[in-house]
Amino acid sequence: MASINGIESFDDTLIKELPLNTEKLSLLNNQISSFKGCENLPKNLEDLHIGFNQISSFEGCEKLPKSLKILILNGNQISSFKGCENLPRNLKELDLLYNQINSFKGCEKLPKTLEMISLGDNQISSFKGCENLPRNLKILHLWCNQFSSFKGCEILPKNLEMISLGFNQISSFKVCENLPRNLEKLILEFNQISSFKGCENLPKNLKELNLWYNQINSFEHSEFLPRNLEILILRSNQISSFKGCENLPRNLKNLYIEWNQSWSKEQLLLRYIKFEFGTLLEYIKFLQRHQDFVPVLNEIHGNPRLERMKTELEEEERQLKEDPETFYNLINQN
Repeated sequence: MASINGIESFDDTLIKELPLNTEKLSLLNNQISSFKGCENLPKNLEDLHIGFNQISSFEGCEKLPKSLKILILNGNQISSFKGCENLPRNLKELDLLYNQINSFKGCEKLPKTLEMISLGDNQISSFKGCENLPRNLKILHLWCNQFSSFKGCEILPKNLEMISLGFNQISSFKVCENLPRNLEKLILEFNQISSFKGCENLPKNLKELNLWYNQINSFEHSEFLPRNLEILILRSNQISSFKGCENLPRNLKNLYIEWNQSWSKEQLLLRYIKFEFGTLLEYIKFLQRHQDFVPVLNEIHGNPRLERMKTELEEEERQLKEDPETFYNLINQN
């Protein structure tokens, strides 16, 4: 990807001199304040990063290359969808993270081809108007907004496969039955959910549920989770016992339970031993035999593999203490 720094507009000579066959361009962290002059961009450009500039509206975007498929505008000052009807009509991904958008008003004018829209860290507080989002939309990021519940989610696009609602104020699964039926991935990290009550209403096809850093304190009601669930993330909740976890969905392949209430290094090490077992249910039975969390460090001495795992765990804990945000992002990718 070509990258240019130290410019104030698309009229800069450095842009005009770019090779005509340039397909990817990053203009991150410049001082561009509008789309004026964007006709100078390479005609075959497909991927354009203009993050962390000073663009406040879509005015002038009709002159962007018609070949554009990915447009990243995170960290600008855009406050509405006004003028978005002029965006390239073949656009697949639109990133508007860290802007100032407070509603879905005007989103009906977005390109119909969009499959992913990122609206994280804006000021949206309700789903009102989201029925006008592109019908082919598959991924919608709404983390770090002002949602307090799933109320109104019945008008979300029916084809959505993934919704990120992390870092909001959602406290329960109430009215989650209105989420899109085809949803496969639901991210609810850093909310205020305290139990699995109501989880029976989650979409039946859900494969991944991320509840990192909520307030769940037991596996009660977890038997009602979608039976097709494969990944359940419960890091940093308040769970102190494995009681009831034998009822988790049989298709579950990955259960992340680190950093829960009163769990020690010895207990966390058990997650590594998971890979010694063929199925999740066998792993759960093993954990149940260790309900008193009999220290396993005594079993490590002289075992090179477990020694290595212990070292990895200690390194994770060190990174978490030194730089929690970076470490969180790293783990979340995995």
